[in-house]
Amino acid sequence: MYNLDSLSLKIFVEENKDFFLGAVVQKIQMLSKREILLSMRNLGENRKLYINVNPKFAHMNFITDKDNYFIKIPKEPPMFCMLLRKHLEGAKLSTVSVVEYERIVEFYFDIYDEIGSLTPMCMAVELMGKHSNVILYNAQNKIITGCVHNISPEKSSVREVWGGIKYIYPPKQEKTDILKTSISNFYNLDEAQIRDKYYYFSRGLVNFIFEKGYKERAEVFSALQNLALGQNNLIKDFWMQNIKEEGLSLPAECNLNSLIEKYFSYFVMKDLMEGRKNGLLRQIKKEFKRFNDIILNSDKKSNYLSHKEKGDLILANIYKIKEGDKKFSINGVEIILDENKTPSQNAQSYFTLYTKGKKAKEVLEKRKFEAQNNIKYLEEILFSVENADRPDILDEIEEELNEYLLNERGFGANGASSNNKGKRKETGLAVKSIEYQGFTLLLGKNNKQNDYLIRKASNPEDIWLHAKDCPSGHIIIKTENGRKPVTDEVLLFGAKLAKENSPMKENAKASIIYTKRKYLKRPPETHLGYVTYREEREIVI
Repeated sequence: MYNLDSLSLKIFVEENKDFFLGAVVQKIQMLSKREILLSMRNLGENRKLYINVNPKFAHMNFITDKDNYFIKIPKEPPMFCMLLRKHLEGAKLSTVSVVEYERIVEFYFDIYDEIGSLTPMCMAVELMGKHSNVILYNAQNKIITGCVHNISPEKSSVREVWGGIKYIYPPKQEKTDILKTSISNFYNLDEAQIRDKYYYFSRGLVNFIFEKGYKERAEVFSALQNLALGQNNLIKDFWMQNIKEEGLSLPAECNLNSLIEKYFSYFVMKDLMEGRKNGLLRQIKKEFKRFNDIILNSDKKSNYLSHKEKGDLILANIYKIKEGDKKFSINGVEIILDENKTPSQNAQSYFTLYTKGKKAKEVLEKRKFEAQNNIKYLEEILFSVENADRPDILDEIEEELNEYLLNERGFGANGASSNNKGKRKETGLAVKSIEYQGFTLLLGKNNKQNDYLIRKASNPEDIWLHAKDCPSGHIIIKTENGRKPVTDEVLLFGAKLAKENSPMKENAKASIIYTKRKYLKRPPETHLGYVTYREEREIVI
C-alpha cells in the first residue's frame, strides 16, 4: 500500500478549510491507542474527523461512510484521550495549516480558562510512517502537554517528544522544491533519484506520473510541477487508481476525502480483521490439540482384559498353587503372585484390577465421544471465524467461544472466569438480510446467529437451507409462514448462498439440503446451532 503523501495532505486540508476554521470540538474519543475521533460542528453540520497514527497506515479523513469502519469505544479511554478532552472539548479551531514540505497538520485552538484568559493550544498530527504521532502543546511557549507515544532519548538521539519539554519540528530533509529549480537539473534523474531530490513526491506519485505515458522529459517535469502546485485532478486520479488496484469500488462522491477514506479504511479493517481472527484461531487450535490428545490417549491399548484372564486362570488352577508362591505359569502365561496372599486373594486382586480398568476404559470412551463432538463443534466455529467479514460478527463468535470455554473448562478465551455461564446475548446480532425477487432471505454467519434464526427469526413454514455434511451458514427463506410459496429461482438463489457460505464454495459441485423449519429439532445438551432434520430434499449446485 501507499503512504499518505504531503501533497495529498495539503490538498485535503485546503478542501476542508472552510469547515475547519471556526469548528467547535464537541466530543473526543479514542478507538485505540493510535486512533482518535474528533466530533466537530461548524456551518450547521456535524462531522467526525478520524486520525490514525498507526505506522502502517497513518492518515486522517472525515468519516462519510460508516460501513467502512468498526467504531467500538473502549470502556476505559487511554490517558491521552482524557488529556485531549480536558483541553480541547468545547474549544474552537482558529487555524489549521500543513507544515511546508512535511506530513504534519497543526490544529490551533482558542481555549479560555476559568478567569477568561486565552491559552492557545496546538494539536500537531504527524503522519510520518513509523514516526507518526499526535502531540498536544501550548502554542505560546511550545511546551508539550502530552502525546500519543513518548519518544525518549533511548528511542531517538535526533528528536525527543514527551510532556514537559519544548516541541520542535523533525529535522528538515535535504531536498529541493521542484518549483524553485530548473529543468536542466531534471533530465538525468531516474524515478528513485526524483523521490530523493525533490520534496512532495512519494514513490507512488512518481510511479503514477511515469505510468501516464509522457514521451518527453519536459512533460514529466511539467506534470510534477503541476502536482507540486496542488493540481487536484492528478492527485484524485492517483488515489482512484490505487483504489481500483485493490479491487475496490470507487465511492459515490470522488472528492479527495472520500478517496482517502475508501483506500485507507480498507487496510485498517483488513488489519483489524486479521489480528482478531489470528487471536481466535490460536485459541481454537489450542482446543483442537487438547481434544486430539484425549482421543489419542483413549485409543491406547489397555491390558485390563488380561487381568480377568489371569484371575480366571488362578481360580481354575487354585489347587496347583501353594501359599507363598511368587509366580505361577500355565499355557505360556506367567502370573505374578503376592506371596503374602492366598491364591484366592490373588485372584480377587486381579479381578479388582480388571474392574477398575474396565471402568477407566468406559470413561475414556465417553471422553473420546465427547472430544469428537467438541472437535466437530470447533470446526464449525473455525469455519465461522474464517468466513467472517465484519468485526461485529467476530464479536459474536468470540462471545460464543467464551461461553463454550466457560462450560468446558470454567474460563473464557481471555482466561477470566465468569458468572454469566449459559446466558445468551441476542440483542444486536448482525444477521444479514438479503432481498431477492420479493423474498427476504436471512443468513447466519456463526452459531449464535444460526441458533437465533431457528428459534426466534423464523416461522414453522419458512424454508431452511444448509450445506450437506459440512459446516455452513444457515439460510432462512421467509414465506410469511407458508402464505407465500417459494419459487424455484428463489430456492436456487438460497442454495447458492448456502454454498458460498460453506467450505465447499470453491468446489465444482456442492450438495445443499433444505426443508421446512418445522422439521428441525435441536436435541437437548447439544452445542449452539446444532439441529437434526427430516423431510429434507437435496439440491446439487
